Amino acid sequence: MPDAISVLSSVVELFGWFGFIVGTPFVIAGMHRRSRAARFQETVAVVIPPPAYARAATARWLGPDGELHETELGEFPLDTPVETELVVHVDPARPARARTDAPHEDGRALRVAGWSLVIVGALCALASIVFLFVG
Repeated sequence: MPDAISVLSSVVELFGWFGFIVGTPFVIAGMHRRSRAARFQETVAVVIPPPAYARAATARWLGPDGELHETELGEFPLDTPVETELVVHVDPARPARARTDAPHEDGRALRVAGWSLVIVGALCALASIVFLFVG
């Protein structure tokens, strides 16, 4: 029958491996999302009169390439006053797609979860080494 320290050692080692194996992809994905979010440029969009087919407010803005882009902004209702200025964030690789939320938070949840798991994995790895000498 195994004693408590050997069972605890196995559980701690399992959590250590789990923390490293699951946490590392989360950190990498969060860093990737953050690096992509850093490319966004802030610009001003103006609400225009909506076309007949529109279901939300329609806005136009100048992209980094100097072209005029237009899209429906689902976050704003159809009755948004015309000529309202909105701050939008545009990716230079896809200037026709704008977002109204700030991209500076992209990937934060993934990074926090990933680093938390990696730290738990590191602490469990240290505890596993301690259990080698105790047990």
